Amino acid sequence: MARLGIALVAAGVLLRAALYFPLALFQIDSDGTLAGLCAFRVAAGGYPLFFPGGTRLSAASCYVAAAYFHLLGDGRVGLALTGLTWGALYLAFSWLFLRALLGDRLGCIAMIFVVVPPEQFMTVTYVPWAYGEIMASCAATLWLATLWRHEGRTWQRVAFGMSAGFGIWISLQTLMVTLPVLIWIAWRRRTATLREAIGAGLGFVVGAAPFIIGNATNGASSLTHNWASQAAPNGAVVVDNIIWFVVAQVPKLLFHEPAGWLSLSTPLILGYATVAAGFTIAIARDRDGKYAEEWQLIWLVFAGVFLLYVASQAGSMRGWTVRYIAPLYLIVPIVCSIGATALWSFRKWLAVGAVVLVTLPNFWLYSLPGTKTRAGLTQGLKDDEHLRAMLARRGIRMIYGDYFWVYHINFDSRERIAGVPSWTGGDYFHYDRQLGDADVRWALLGGHEEVQNWARAVGARGALTPDGDLWAFVADRPARAGTLIASLRRLLH
Repeated sequence: MARLGIALVAAGVLLRAALYFPLALFQIDSDGTLAGLCAFRVAAGGYPLFFPGGTRLSAASCYVAAAYFHLLGDGRVGLALTGLTWGALYLAFSWLFLRALLGDRLGCIAMIFVVVPPEQFMTVTYVPWAYGEIMASCAATLWLATLWRHEGRTWQRVAFGMSAGFGIWISLQTLMVTLPVLIWIAWRRRTATLREAIGAGLGFVVGAAPFIIGNATNGASSLTHNWASQAAPNGAVVVDNIIWFVVAQVPKLLFHEPAGWLSLSTPLILGYATVAAGFTIAIARDRDGKYAEEWQLIWLVFAGVFLLYVASQAGSMRGWTVRYIAPLYLIVPIVCSIGATALWSFRKWLAVGAVVLVTLPNFWLYSLPGTKTRAGLTQGLKDDEHLRAMLARRGIRMIYGDYFWVYHINFDSRERIAGVPSWTGGDYFHYDRQLGDADVRWALLGGHEEVQNWARAVGARGALTPDGDLWAFVADRPARAGTLIASLRRLLH
């Protein structure tokens, strides 16, 4: 069974590798290239402690990407391997955790759901933008917490503390798992917990050193200037967050887009409902406490995710925010494995059918080679290559447009072309300031009418060139960068 678990980890790595290779745009590509831009700073001698844009996420991926760039050269291969590295660690730590908690047989069943998670979870964690490392960190903390709860050896406690501390640096979101498992450990070990916590505390200080140093030199900005860590302003907002959590976030995390009975979400809903029924039966019949610790852990982690989400400003964000509850999925494989086992004892075909329904549709929803989504991302990368070649031929130094359309150009052009976003807050590396007010040849990128309106508003003339679904306007005369950017951004207000 242990070999089967390792084989499942390897299968998971191969599945994730297929999301990266052959190369294509990342989903939400401009966010996906930020670690690469940050890695350029590392290569230039910088030592960032946090991801660009504040002190909410660690700079761990910046250093991983910089290492790959040093070995393989700057480019998307190194970025893809950065994401794959965190994905492989997540899979490995998940197997160690599930094996320690459930044993070899049940752990292998649970690993099926780790290897083939819901599409939204896969999308959140494969892009190298900090959420892959959040999940890897949480999985490592769950594994070490299980060892501490069962055995409590010194190395286990110290390692748990280091993992929890490192997780705090990765993101305060890891508290959604760390706080619940501390209660879970204390629940079993009771009076020994405080004495044992000394080693864990020392390990925590070591693991959290980058977080501590970064905040000590920046006025505890991870707490004071981190919008996600701020409390919800009032009870009405909390209630609204609870409703959003129940009706939007959890369904989207598990079912992709639960719209209509003829979508791929339908089998997912039926599959999860079936394994949930099996889990309910297993817990109801568990009179000897066989699943007591699993049940405790499930509810504690659920409560941790739920309470921290609805009580924070992160829970008040709307739109595509499923990543803010992604740690919730870490307990879903436990529920599914127990549920599937209960169904197997009742009707084997029902158990197999439920597992198939929960996993198989995801292969069509992932952006794997051969899918419509992947074809679009592959074509998008080719379109961008043609666009950059055209801009380079015309000596363009700056291209302005929506953050999601232009910011990754900074990475792919190795910063030779400044992709300046229309949203000031999205210019994490301040390319607008770097340009100053120098005369530059420039272009616009956006919808057909949009770029024409922008050009007309600033009195520019030039040529329009198609770029996939977008259009590039190339001005026929240079302009002062700072003045031009200020004029264009005023059009948004």
